[in-house]
Amino acid sequence: MEHSAGIVLRPGRKFRASLGSDRITEYDAPVGCLIINPAGVDSTFAWSETRENAVVSISPEALSELAAHESDRADVELEPPAFGTVDLRALNIAQMITAELTGALPPNELYLDSLLTVFGVHLLRTYTSRSRQAVSPKGGLSAVGARRVREYLDENFARKVMVAELASVAGVSPNHFIARFARTFGMPPHRYLINLRLDLAEKLLAGGELAVAEVAYLAGFSDQSHLAATMKKYRGRTPTKAGYASPRN
Repeated sequence: MEHSAGIVLRPGRKFRASLGSDRITEYDAPVGCLIINPAGVDSTFAWSETRENAVVSISPEALSELAAHESDRADVELEPPAFGTVDLRALNIAQMITAELTGALPPNELYLDSLLTVFGVHLLRTYTSRSRQAVSPKGGLSAVGARRVREYLDENFARKVMVAELASVAGVSPNHFIARFARTFGMPPHRYLINLRLDLAEKLLAGGELAVAEVAYLAGFSDQSHLAATMKKYRGRTPTKAGYASPRN
């Protein structure tokens, strides 16, 4: 069982719901309305018209791990808000997740993991008994932490990399890692990862010895079209052999 949070992306009327009891509540749901269903809590939801929601799920284990970094206590319980509650911060994160999942490019796994980490921290800080105001990190990564992360990404950028993994390498908590990384490197982790992948792809393409599909695989892209679309978006060109062929005598 997982915790789930539903965020309304299009307003709806006459939602009927119950959570943890047999009592049915009817309410209108504006954009940004947030419904939290803790793992293991019985619930019912009904609606009379087409709805558009984003649903974010997080395992109790993952939330407990985040909580341990947040307050040194992993035993937290989610406290769902009243039906009809609007949460604009949750809406903003949900919209970014939805945009990434429905965009023209395949979703970037590190970016999605970053958004899910931020969302989980938001739930902890807003909807648990140990809720507290967010404290943004003031500085970047330490020199040692930055060096370790840079070296780790240089060796592992072509595979799936997650926020908690990088945070552990840097020696900071996952919820602070994203902001500290951006302060240190001038860009978020997923963009740094994309740059490493594109740098390798361009180097291999310039050699002119490998097919574009093989270059895409070696550089960590899902396929040739993924490489082409990403390169077009971030470098303004496409991986045609003609454009990257090395001069030959």
